[in-house]
Amino acid sequence: MMKNTPFGPPKFAVLFFLFGMLIFTGKIADAQHAVDTLKEDAVKEIAPNIFLDCYFCDIDHIKREISYVNYVRDRKDADVHVMVTREQAGNGGRRYSLFMLGQNGYTHIQDTLRFNVGPDVSEEISRMKMLQALQTGLTPYLIKTPLWQYLDITFTKSAEEEVVEDQWDYWIFEVSFDGDLDIEESQQGYEIGGQVEANRVTRENKLELRFDADYEKDVYDVNSHSITSIHRNYDFDGLYVNSLSQHWSAGGFASFYSSKYRNMAFSYSLSPALEFNVFPYSESTTRQLTLLYRPQYEFNNYLDTTIFNVARENLFKESLALDYEIKKKWGSIDFSLNFSHYFHDFSKNRLSFRSHVSLNLVKGLSIGFYGGGSLIHDQLSLPKGEATTEEILTRQQQLATNYQYYSGLSISYTFGSMFNNVVNPRF
Repeated sequence: MMKNTPFGPPKFAVLFFLFGMLIFTGKIADAQHAVDTLKEDAVKEIAPNIFLDCYFCDIDHIKREISYVNYVRDRKDADVHVMVTREQAGNGGRRYSLFMLGQNGYTHIQDTLRFNVGPDVSEEISRMKMLQALQTGLTPYLIKTPLWQYLDITFTKSAEEEVVEDQWDYWIFEVSFDGDLDIEESQQGYEIGGQVEANRVTRENKLELRFDADYEKDVYDVNSHSITSIHRNYDFDGLYVNSLSQHWSAGGFASFYSSKYRNMAFSYSLSPALEFNVFPYSESTTRQLTLLYRPQYEFNNYLDTTIFNVARENLFKESLALDYEIKKKWGSIDFSLNFSHYFHDFSKNRLSFRSHVSLNLVKGLSIGFYGGGSLIHDQLSLPKGEATTEEILTRQQQLATNYQYYSGLSISYTFGSMFNNVVNPRF
């Protein structure tokens, strides 16, 4: 009789059987994969090509759930350019807009879908709403292909919604706190801060109130002695806007702040404002060109006497701001220009600009540029005397300057397979 040893035939047979099953299962999986690949190739032949222009979307999730179209990586290869934008809603949530832009043989099919999500909506609910909007928006393009035979359209009738009285009268409140601690052998520091916001937004008007407080302390051990840096900032901002028409708005700003860095014990200002939008406000999702005029009164109480031998003063100024934003299939442009001056001395002025341009030049080639700067001649709060080396290195005091600028450039070129349907989440 054969003994049943640890390495005897019975256990060896079991191992051999399991190994064979593993190989057999792998062959079945390979066969199924081949069938799935054939199905995917068949779909590629008849499905419309989609270019999804959305930097904040969960692209992998969308590809998995809407797998019956071709996702291409360049807009010029697309039959449908889907451009998605989002805006802040009055209740703290967001409003999403999906612009369905047909190309090639679908140029006659153009549409826009919009939906809102509340501030307390989970990420999963937001993704579901986005999928539903995309599935609905793609339907007119799918029915122009043989894929219409596989569409199953259902309609869920919503129950009659009851009119609920808003006990908060459109008011939204938010309270937040933050802090961090950083300790090293020769350096330690901490920062604490908080913010309180109260907003009320309707179609007719908008009221926003915000208060910030920040305290930061850092201690550096340098050559057997310590350098301490402390920053304190308190800031209140208020904004009220009344909608006059599709092109005009009127309102005002109010502010209060205290900053050791800016040599300000406290400062407050009041400013009425008038804005004109060349394009209707209803088109602000894709384009706007605005002019904003603000006369302003401000009172400054300085921590130290300024270079102009002033301890406190009343000031009057005015500013004019130009802002242009546009988002199209070829890219986007965001540009702003602001000029301000004080009435008591017109030489005390400031000219600032900011720009961001993103262009899709040719197939696979895109270029991005951002930059900004200021010509500064209005630093009225600079304290008398020179800043110490410690104050300069730890940024405890604002320094005199006639200009400030920044810039950046990016160029990218992609080539290869026009399709990017596959999602692989491994590693």
